[in-house]
Amino acid sequence: MKVLLLISVVFSLVSCNTSIGVWRDTKAAFKWTARKISESSNGGGGSYDTDYDAPVY
Repeated sequence: MKVLLLISVVFSLVSCNTSIGVWRDTKAAFKWTARKISESSNGGGGSYDTDYDAPVY
């Protein structure tokens, strides 16, 4: 019963904005990691991309 209550509380706290934020953070982390790998194999340099491609509320 406690597990069911815990699961329902966790799912009730998830909102659309939280989901979008997690998606943006994950996407930004992926781009950052790919950029760092690219820079290390190309000798450094490059630009920083902050475009999230997500709606702004």
